[in-house]
Amino acid sequence: MENLYWVGVRESEIEFCKEFFTNSITIFGNTNISMQQKLNKVIDHNNVKNFELIDEFFNGETKKLVEENPNTRFMYYSQINSYDSVKKIGLLDNVICLNNQNLVNHISDKFELKRLFKNIVPVLDYEILSGEYCKYDYLNKKFNTSDGSFVIQSSTGSGGSGTLVLNNKNELNLDISKKQNYMVTRYCEDNIPINIHVLISNNKILLLPGSVQIIQNINNKLAYKGCDYIAYNNINNKLIGKIEEYAYKIAEKLRQKGYMGLCGIDSIIYNDEIYLMEVNTRFQNSSTVLNLALKDNKLPSLQELSISCFSNEDITLKKFDVNYSCYIKEKNTRIDEIGLEPIIKLDNINSNVDVEEYSYTGSLIYDKSIINFISQ
Repeated sequence: MENLYWVGVRESEIEFCKEFFTNSITIFGNTNISMQQKLNKVIDHNNVKNFELIDEFFNGETKKLVEENPNTRFMYYSQINSYDSVKKIGLLDNVICLNNQNLVNHISDKFELKRLFKNIVPVLDYEILSGEYCKYDYLNKKFNTSDGSFVIQSSTGSGGSGTLVLNNKNELNLDISKKQNYMVTRYCEDNIPINIHVLISNNKILLLPGSVQIIQNINNKLAYKGCDYIAYNNINNKLIGKIEEYAYKIAEKLRQKGYMGLCGIDSIIYNDEIYLMEVNTRFQNSSTVLNLALKDNKLPSLQELSISCFSNEDITLKKFDVNYSCYIKEKNTRIDEIGLEPIIKLDNINSNVDVEEYSYTGSLIYDKSIINFISQ
């Protein structure tokens, strides 16, 4: 598509489909239009103090391009973020692959999502509580436990942002507002977090290969640290059958509500059951790895397939495998202990640039499973 720009978090999100775009506008990037280059600094994009600055950057760069060429079009990594940005500056008509804003907001709200799907697929028992009741002793009584840990989530957030773990040692250290509502569930030890991409058109649902997510508890926050498609391939067929069955049911419900294009479904495997966690109305951190496998097999990228969904074109794909894993680096991450050499390094951040604590500093792609090398 002529004069089409990708707008996202990382330049590498289009690493394996660059030819489809004129250029990209991202927070992190070395050779594109990036906030990193503009500031000569790498910021923590999950820190709320940086959200306004990020919005200003995206709005300024997209507006500048449209002023130069009114036919410029944008494709966003995240639909909800695109609405947050482009509505302020009147560029909605320049954005492709957008669903209805109310539908996007509804799906992206973790509270509403559980209500929408709890009678369709299994979800963990949960309570919606104000922050003043998110106390360890109170929750043990509420959930009839004696020594549990609990996941405390705000209604929105991604990549672990807005997701806290409460236990008997850290109650005073958690940033929980007494006036805000949270969704509380029991923390399931030894769960396996999984993600699956789904494409939805008017008359078809396409499930793509899934991945095991690498989630780590960093300072009492559950943070996404990578994906392992190879580990997913080793899950037993009965459970994979359930994952796909539930993903299809979720996608069909979304299709009936008018949703089109790409979404990501996060679930966990726990005690031989699959529990829905959230649905992401955006590309996933693992989309880059999936695009690499699609390119290996001479198949269209996720971006091209999403456009096909909105154009009601055929999205049939031949069966293919994804034999890759990926680890997300942040400042001060020690990755040496994996003991494996990555086959591809993406978004390598120059060590001379000022980097905020917990900021993204690059992605490492492997052709072997890495999940057993990393402390979850």
